[in-house]
Amino acid sequence: MGRRANLLFCTAAIWVAVAPPAFAQDAPSEALPDAAEADDDGAIVVTARRREERLADVPTAASVIDITSLTDRGGATGSGELLADQPSVRFNNLNSSVTSEISIRASSTARATNGDPSVGLYRNGAYIAGGPVGGRNFTRLDLLDIGRVEVLRGTQGALYGRNAVGGAINIISAEPEFDLSGWASARYGFENNSFQTQGVINVPLADGLAIRISGDLVEQDKGFFYNPDNDVYFDQQKGHGLRGQIRLKRGPVDAIITAETQRLTTPTIHYQISIPAGTPGFPGGYTQDRFRYPWNTAPRASQDVDGLQALVRVDLGGADLTSTTSFRKRTSEYDLDNDAISPAELARARAAGQIGALTPLDASTASYVVDTTDNFSQDIHVSGASDRFTWLVGAEMLLLDSDFSVATTRTPTLANPSPGNIAPARLHFESYAAYGSLGFDITDSLNLTGELRYTRDSRSISARLYDLGTGLPTGGPSRIIDDSINADNLSYNATLSYKLTSNILAYGKVGSSYRAGGFNTRLSDPRAPSPVQVLFGNENSTSYEVGIKGSPIRRGYFAIAGYYTELEDLIAQVDDGCALTNPACPIAAVAYLTNAGDAKSWGIEAEYSQGFDLGEGNGRLALCGSRQEGKVKSGRYDGLDLAQVPDWLASANLNLRYPVTKDVALTSNVLISGQWGGKQELTATSVDLDDYVLVNLRVGVDFGKISVSAFANNVFDKVYFVAQAPTINRYSQPRVVGVEGRISF
Repeated sequence: MGRRANLLFCTAAIWVAVAPPAFAQDAPSEALPDAAEADDDGAIVVTARRREERLADVPTAASVIDITSLTDRGGATGSGELLADQPSVRFNNLNSSVTSEISIRASSTARATNGDPSVGLYRNGAYIAGGPVGGRNFTRLDLLDIGRVEVLRGTQGALYGRNAVGGAINIISAEPEFDLSGWASARYGFENNSFQTQGVINVPLADGLAIRISGDLVEQDKGFFYNPDNDVYFDQQKGHGLRGQIRLKRGPVDAIITAETQRLTTPTIHYQISIPAGTPGFPGGYTQDRFRYPWNTAPRASQDVDGLQALVRVDLGGADLTSTTSFRKRTSEYDLDNDAISPAELARARAAGQIGALTPLDASTASYVVDTTDNFSQDIHVSGASDRFTWLVGAEMLLLDSDFSVATTRTPTLANPSPGNIAPARLHFESYAAYGSLGFDITDSLNLTGELRYTRDSRSISARLYDLGTGLPTGGPSRIIDDSINADNLSYNATLSYKLTSNILAYGKVGSSYRAGGFNTRLSDPRAPSPVQVLFGNENSTSYEVGIKGSPIRRGYFAIAGYYTELEDLIAQVDDGCALTNPACPIAAVAYLTNAGDAKSWGIEAEYSQGFDLGEGNGRLALCGSRQEGKVKSGRYDGLDLAQVPDWLASANLNLRYPVTKDVALTSNVLISGQWGGKQELTATSVDLDDYVLVNLRVGVDFGKISVSAFANNVFDKVYFVAQAPTINRYSQPRVVGVEGRISF
């Protein structure tokens, strides 16, 4: 960490050092309006093309969640809350932040594996995804003190690079300002005894110099998913997050240095065992209670994050330079009871005739997973405009190291006296890229823009298997892995856009992207019917999109887009065929990634938002919906539907505000979201995804600087399957009712 941290701060110092000749200048360059201050007509700012533009002027499918919208909904403490009202965006909530995943536009998932996501995740323009565990989802720390969130749908490979096949999400933290301000909030949920508080203070220190301190605290000792054998809840939480920022803005230079940390006990993995009567080895059938899981392993999961970032923006006079240097260290851990049953519960079930006496279950098997991922990135780009041209040129470097291990324990026997094994692996990844774009106004209404990126990737792995008892290597040559892969990729994007009116834009585009291949670090039990293959190759995609967007009436905004994507060597999740009911391999299945063949996906999405007056008050209604589908076109899985792709996604968000007196207003927010159709897994026998509609409700009173509200998440207490396998079910979280207070100054 030391060398990379020094490099980060040296980078910031170099850019600050170039500014003194201009420090005497009093007039900073004019900036576009902040998202929170923008009108309702699409004038909010987005950096979808790595430069600031009005959302309504960007020829791509994009959405911006600003701080006002987040505050109306009571903020967001998880990715699901944050993205619930975004078209074609799905948060696969597996109840644990270390395994949950975001997908966009039928992008393939890697939820139960160590693979990279197909959606690029960014914080302040820096890539933060990747690594075996926890790299497919934002952390609580990322959701602290948000300025705005940019959701870019569709292929973003040309400007954002690897793994942005389905799209990219960039969370932009609130920046230090040059006025004294701050806020604090506290939230309590009654059903799960959850207490959460956040606070921010922003202090100007001198002309053009300010600091901003943000903090987050969560305490939750109860929940819905209970382990009676250890008297502990799977969904308990406890921890804190802290961020400090310092900003220097003098003349043409605007520099922000951020340091942050998170220590969090997070909800852990859990599932229900459900095996029907008559299944071989289970004469009476065995099904656990929906919310009580008798694991002999006490559930435990944690996610610690440390980060440093230097963001430097320089007005070069006719061009703008942006440098983002970031270091992030993420440590994720969790315990997993491999057969989800304790010795006492196994003995009871056998005595009751539910489980056969000879069923080869070992109630003492458990896995302990630890991953530490270091992510260092550097991006620098320069953009400008002149007459009819806009241009951008940039370069990027990403270095990622991961130390990953799985320790598996078992009950020793005379035939096999080993107490288990441990499989450590070290992964190293390097990526270097150069990219650029050039836009030309053919006429006042017609624009042609081209984007191009060249990427060079290299990845390596070293993995072993050791016996826990002897500490010696075991498993034979197949468990000694030393391998590497290299890849070159040229991604492009070409867009033709036309202003039908001053407020309505139509566009068509074609672009490519790729998802880096890699390694499966968790190998199968030797008895598995479909053993895990270590290597899988790159996935390449070409996507076509047409759309129309704009503001037909005051305070209204709409966007409609249709897309078709061809995928070559699709990276998909499958499993090794083990199951509790498989006598040859009676343990939980190991999921892994493979190149499943060529595939296609398509869809259409629409969104509309409208602000309106309500007597003396006002309101805003936002509607969105999407239809999507994907199929494999060749190979072993030919004809199968892509996994984890709902046929339909839809949401409605209504916010109302009505003044009672000069200083008092009533507020309310209703958020409705749902999904329908789709398949769980890439198999011919896959079950359907569960259909659901969720309703969140919030009502409150605003006293100016102080607000008090009551909320109900999942008002109608809808409980649905978030994942199913032949013998395993995982359920969603039931209703939570609570209160929240907020004060600002």
